[in-house]
Amino acid sequence: MRFVNVRQLKDQLSEVLHSTETGEDVIVTFRGKPSFVVHHLSEEALEDYILGNHPDFVAKAEEAWNECLKGKVGDDIDTLIAKAQKKLQQSKKLQGSAVKGGTARP
Repeated sequence: MRFVNVRQLKDQLSEVLHSTETGEDVIVTFRGKPSFVVHHLSEEALEDYILGNHPDFVAKAEEAWNECLKGKVGDDIDTLIAKAQKKLQQSKKLQGSAVKGGTARP
């Protein structure tokens, strides 16, 4: 782990970015206090990062965690899959009827 200030980051940006490719995190300070971290992100990890940090996903995860703490246990995985499949089928039926009814747009 390495610390650099904003000026050093500006002057040595390429070097800092290359150092993160080897797994080293770089903490950037602003006015002597830690401000942010430069961390290498592979293409494979990008989707997980975006999903894991999306506000809707975070809110749902927090909601599920709070329900779990209260002892509210949700459906088992088979029930969840069946509900999702039913919802998907209903959605497809609605889309099909909208196309047949002439309400679909090109």
